Amino acid sequence: MRGARAGPQQGTSKQNEHFRRSEASMKRLLGSLGLAFGVVAFGYTPSAEAASFLSIQVAATTISCNNSTAAGVIACTAAGFDTTLNSNLISFTGNVAGVSFGGGVIAGVQLSGNQPGTSAQAFSTDTKTTVTNTTGGNLAVTVSFASNNFSLPAGSPLNLSASQGFEAVNSTANMSQNFTGYGDASNSLVPATGTARTTPTCTVNPSPFSCATNSPSPVLFARAGNFALSGVESFTLLANSTVNGHATVQVTPTVPEPASILLLGTGLIGMARTLRRRKQNA
Repeated sequence: MRGARAGPQQGTSKQNEHFRRSEASMKRLLGSLGLAFGVVAFGYTPSAEAASFLSIQVAATTISCNNSTAAGVIACTAAGFDTTLNSNLISFTGNVAGVSFGGGVIAGVQLSGNQPGTSAQAFSTDTKTTVTNTTGGNLAVTVSFASNNFSLPAGSPLNLSASQGFEAVNSTANMSQNFTGYGDASNSLVPATGTARTTPTCTVNPSPFSCATNSPSPVLFARAGNFALSGVESFTLLANSTVNGHATVQVTPTVPEPASILLLGTGLIGMARTLRRRKQNA
């Protein structure tokens, strides 16, 4: 009789060993899932102090501001910019080579970034308000900007896209603005560095008229740690004309959001419970 019972006991022992191995594999998988969830939810790398750069060029005259150092902030103030050390904001109101930017309480050019970013997006954007050519000739204007030390969204690659808007407040002929946004894996404050995404040219007719363009589709931007976003926009400002404008470069995730990963984790936990019940019923 004892010999007859040995077979079923050995079979049960093998089943138990099989379930133990399956459960251990499931626990390892759930542990890896928890680590991945932590990376997505809490960031790719630790964030550092944000810093910004803004440059305004009119014809052959250029003024710029880099707020990453105390000396840089002093130079920014001397040039007419308003900012603080390692700030994600820079603004300028004043005149550059015959072009007036803003006036009174209206900031002429303002740069802002959302460093260190969010799980949904990171962006850097500049806004130009009441930009007026006070001379009798046409003038080429270029605005360049950069924001660094983004750590979110997590993962790599990210989707890089760009958009712009241009408005003729006062004009007698067509004007066009061009904009290219960049994702910079080297995390520098040098505009036009890294992966580029260009928007279609934005053309406005005599006032009042406005236009907006977006990059047709995002491009993949690979990063290995903290990164920067930058942009370069340019237009020819006709004599005695006034315009408004804006431009944005942004990145968004290409990996599932934490909620999607959590949903997958819930399903895997359910599978683990099913295996445990089978083991108990064996």
